[in-house]
Amino acid sequence: MIMGKVELLAPAGSYEAFHAAVQNGADAVYLGGTAFSARAYASNFEMETLEKAMKYAHLRGVKVYVTINTLIKDVERKELLQYINRLYSIGIDAIIVQDLGVIQIVREVFPDLEIHCSTQMTLHNSEGINLLTELGVKRVVLARELSLKDIKKIYDNTQAELEVFIHGALCYSYSGQCLMSSFIGGRSGNRGRCAQPCRKKYEIISLNKEIVAKSQGYYMSMRDLNVLNNIGEVIESGVFSFKIEGRMKKPHYVASIVRAYRRAIDDYLLYKKPFMDEKVTKEITQVFNRKFTKGYLLSSTTQNIINPEKPNNRGLFLGKIKEYNIKNKRITIKLMENIRQGDGIEIWSNISGSNGGVINKIFLHNELIHEAAKGETVDIQFLGSIQKGDDVFKTLDLQLMKHIEKSYEAGYENKKVKIYGEIKVLSNMPIKLWLWDNEENIVYQESKEIVERARKVALTEEKIIENISKLGNTPFQMETIQVTIDKNISIPISSINQVRRDAVEALSNLRSNRNTKQPKPLEKIVINHRHTSLREKTTEKYRPRLAVKVDSYQQLKYVLQQQVERVYYGNTKNLEAALELCKSKEVEIYFRSPAIIKDNEQEILKEILTRYSFDGLLAGDLGMIVFGRKTLKKPVIADFTLNIMNSSTVEFMKKQGVSGVTLSTELDLKNIKNLKVNRSLEVEIIVYGKLPIMVTEACPLIIGDVCNHQCKECKDEAFHYLWGLKDEKDAIFPFTKDEWGRTVVLNSCPLYMIDKVEDLAKIYTTSYRLDFTNETPQEIINIVTNYKKNIDMYFNNGSIDNSKVKEGINHYTRGHFYRGIE
Repeated sequence: MIMGKVELLAPAGSYEAFHAAVQNGADAVYLGGTAFSARAYASNFEMETLEKAMKYAHLRGVKVYVTINTLIKDVERKELLQYINRLYSIGIDAIIVQDLGVIQIVREVFPDLEIHCSTQMTLHNSEGINLLTELGVKRVVLARELSLKDIKKIYDNTQAELEVFIHGALCYSYSGQCLMSSFIGGRSGNRGRCAQPCRKKYEIISLNKEIVAKSQGYYMSMRDLNVLNNIGEVIESGVFSFKIEGRMKKPHYVASIVRAYRRAIDDYLLYKKPFMDEKVTKEITQVFNRKFTKGYLLSSTTQNIINPEKPNNRGLFLGKIKEYNIKNKRITIKLMENIRQGDGIEIWSNISGSNGGVINKIFLHNELIHEAAKGETVDIQFLGSIQKGDDVFKTLDLQLMKHIEKSYEAGYENKKVKIYGEIKVLSNMPIKLWLWDNEENIVYQESKEIVERARKVALTEEKIIENISKLGNTPFQMETIQVTIDKNISIPISSINQVRRDAVEALSNLRSNRNTKQPKPLEKIVINHRHTSLREKTTEKYRPRLAVKVDSYQQLKYVLQQQVERVYYGNTKNLEAALELCKSKEVEIYFRSPAIIKDNEQEILKEILTRYSFDGLLAGDLGMIVFGRKTLKKPVIADFTLNIMNSSTVEFMKKQGVSGVTLSTELDLKNIKNLKVNRSLEVEIIVYGKLPIMVTEACPLIIGDVCNHQCKECKDEAFHYLWGLKDEKDAIFPFTKDEWGRTVVLNSCPLYMIDKVEDLAKIYTTSYRLDFTNETPQEIINIVTNYKKNIDMYFNNGSIDNSKVKEGINHYTRGHFYRGIE
């Protein structure tokens, strides 16, 4: 099965990059405005520039999608509505969103605005996608961890347009499930401010502090995705939109990658053959690469996805240093590629790391030259800590850069739109010209002058076609023109040219202003006006329940030594025993589903869960909400992995039939207080735990050479925290496997709020939750006991006992309860 039409979607972080994308063959461009964009550090587009870009693209038949792919706070909703209203009025083709609450708002206020769901929404199974399609979402950007087999299954079971990344940087964690930057430094990836901790060095250590890795490495630094030679396989899977990553990249990068994939896609659709062009491959490698991988899309192994050596651009390998003359500061190298003055190189030294710079002087046989060819042995003047045997890479090809830049220089017009025409040149009448395109735009123009009888040379049909077809550097290309002409007539050529110019201008205006609409009257819009905020007490005898999450039967036994009201249990091993134990203690037990559960895994899990009688389901993703509601017919709590940050997202969940929500761990106390929710809904906050900060398909053990490659053993020993990643500040982040073989990385220290019950009590949530991972039995007993005691004391007599609450707790965090995120 081959799709009839596919879309090549390009990034733009600046207007120049936008121009480069359009002129090199993009069908659509995605970009961010100055607010609500997951690339907050890109240049992004002011509204005036964005409107200019819209007109430029629409004139040339290119669509524009604007990213609103961050989580939204309640205090931002007014600004968000105003921003979307402006985008709506200027005719944006679609918005790309992460926040489920934004879907809720847009469907209420802008029902005819097209919505695409960002990869930040972590969409990875059919049921979750179908839920969104029923709500009016047209397209989903799939998680980058899906294989073509996974995608084909989703295509067969859903109606949404599917979009996948085909080239560029990859995230180590599932997008939307990474809190590492947020918890380390307060820069949230969910708010567009990721500090990229995955590009830093780590040691892999066993949790008994014995160092087992050979050395530090970039164990979480992903290679760059590149499926240029496999584009046909992606087309065959049912993908509609092919997305290039790179809103932080320069225009020449955008131009080069877009035109490469334009050729590959077009060639496959025409000839059904893989794209193989060594020159193109070398160009995109030179422009930027962190080593290439075919990624999860083509089922690459972890070894072929991670680049532990270096987290940034490597360019093309130029050769090894044969000699280094310290006196003359010259390296001797046999060239693997051509070089010229002005090119950039980088030397990788085992002693001093990387040294980069520009080639100023090249010597061949001690003679100064301006360029040198592959195969020649030359001397290059270069400063730095260098030794024989170091690798040299060409990171910048100046001539290539100039060549690429020509493709989008001012006045260059490569993006041609086919148009059609009809002209009537009849005696004693004005010229009548119709022009139209393939998008049902049609214009009509008449000349001011009247056609007369010829006195000398009569006007010919060929001359009319010649002048009407002179479209110059406009974005139009005349396909056919039908001419009706009387014999022996005459009119000045300037009149023909003028009527053509007027018609082209009119058609340009029609195309440029397509989709423009009247803005909505926002002053009439009220959201959640019937709900009350969590700062308001609704019952006199308010007291939150104490809920506990555990993933092992042994931990469950220690938890239940104290009276808790609810248990979330996330392990299918010993499931029956866990149910019996909770039943004997008269404690509710909900099954905790993972944040990631692909279609084939979901089928297995569903079959297991339908055998048992739980009190409810803690749903880690949208698909499990559907399963819990429709199949299990049990109460469903939406877990924090669904990024519930604002009142509209809470309302979204309520409309999906959930009985409760666990709020985002990135919310602070102030913003929690101001949430307006339907108070029939349970609202839970996590107040203890080493929280998961990454969920990933890539296991660090394999890259760190400490793996026995018996993945099934790790999977069978799920939730055993035996290893940790140690950063340059000596913080250790434990990691483990879940039952499905995914790696879960925890924060280095636990969230701890036991001595802050008084502050927590000022927000009227229904439940406090403790999350246990790798705590010892005694730690579990102490933590549950102390939380229970302080909650009981405060809600009975208004006091708390902090005399022993931090016993055995050396390092902890308050999370975002007080500092929040930007």
